[in-house]
Amino acid sequence: MTTARLRFATCSATLALLSIAGTATAGAFKLDPASADPSILGAVAAQAEGAGQPAAAQPAVQAPAYGSADTFDFEFTLGPAFDLEETSIGILDVGAHWFVADGVSFGAFVEGLVIDAENDDSWGFGIGLLARWHFVREEKYSIFIEGGAGFAGFSDEVPSGGTDYDFTPRAAVGVTYELGGGTRLVAKVGWFHISNGQTGPDNPGLDSVSAAIGLSFPLGR
Repeated sequence: MTTARLRFATCSATLALLSIAGTATAGAFKLDPASADPSILGAVAAQAEGAGQPAAAQPAVQAPAYGSADTFDFEFTLGPAFDLEETSIGILDVGAHWFVADGVSFGAFVEGLVIDAENDDSWGFGIGLLARWHFVREEKYSIFIEGGAGFAGFSDEVPSGGTDYDFTPRAAVGVTYELGGGTRLVAKVGWFHISNGQTGPDNPGLDSVSAAIGLSFPLGR
């Protein structure tokens, strides 16, 4: 074989090898969009679209409306009661209310009482239960009626000639008004009674007109 033929054969073989290698390489790295996994492409696209975007704001959790079922309130009220004759009473109540249904609550309270009578002054402590219905219930205010009963012990006979323990039924109509942050002003007027319920030798009763003002605070669910 002559030198010219040897060079030609060598060049031909080299070109053939390069052609085969180029074909194999192109086949290995060829991108075919039609054969790509759409789920992978979708995830990549979603990540690319969301990159740099602020996280979605979570909706604020709102407190339940006043008087919603299964909520609780703490309340204190202070006020006088008068029998329109010679006796006046100072009453401080502290208690909690559970709304068993929307606008309807049951409560328990403790109270302190100071009796200013013509013949004898006395003081006492009592406990009781109270039911309340907010028959008008708006965002800023409510109107309610209530009724309850208690039992109290006194330092002297109340009324005079009775016993030093008494039952204390009561009823009232009142309003609440939103002051802010769930705190409400509470005001009411009603009827307040003191007697021993025929459990003593004598049962003189004391009926009075009462008024009270105070605050209530939400205790949550």
